[in-house]
Amino acid sequence: MWVLLQTVDPHMPKYQDRLATPGVMIRPKTEALDVTFNVSNTETWDHYVKMLDEFLEPYNDSVQAATNAACRPGRYNEQPDDGVPNYPKRACQFNRTQLGPCAGRTYGYGDGRPCVLVKMNRVINFFPGDNKTVSVVCAAKKEEDVAQLGDLALYPANGTIDLMYFPYYGKKVHVNYTQPVVAVQFLNLTANVDHNVECHIRAANIRADDERDKFAGRVAFKIRVNRN
Repeated sequence: MWVLLQTVDPHMPKYQDRLATPGVMIRPKTEALDVTFNVSNTETWDHYVKMLDEFLEPYNDSVQAATNAACRPGRYNEQPDDGVPNYPKRACQFNRTQLGPCAGRTYGYGDGRPCVLVKMNRVINFFPGDNKTVSVVCAAKKEEDVAQLGDLALYPANGTIDLMYFPYYGKKVHVNYTQPVVAVQFLNLTANVDHNVECHIRAANIRADDERDKFAGRVAFKIRVNRN
């Protein structure tokens, strides 16, 4: 066993890099993926704001400028070792301000236009595909619920995830890596109604139709805005 352990690269994840399709999750993170609150009752949504504040702190523009590089967009950020194993990798900036109105303050919860962040889990050496577009797409799970869900706004524009954030090399060598996120703002949800939403990643190498894994390339959650 000791000999076997010596052959395991400590800089590589033990399991997650074996996944064929990265998982997707949301923030604020709730136990049942249920975001429910009352606009007029601050206590029902203040914890969501605190969760988002904490999650986005590493994305502050000042932090990103101090620790990460201003990479060239539109292409993969490949960084060969050049014969030096586990050589530190530079991470590309993802600035909080790219999330527009979903970048801070009450994240829309104070006026009933809540933001939910969609993030793709990190997978070592994963390339989304040869196409130049990786994006997040969100919609009501049932067609008959589309009208009640209302309009959505995505940040960055069109829910785009730039290729420069791929590949990810692992936490030991990609120390300052901050994974890209997409903010979904619900602009005019029908109040006092449960809305079941599904968001998925659209990219050539990402499947979002595997019924055996509900989080592979997609995430489903409930959102409800109550008004007195």
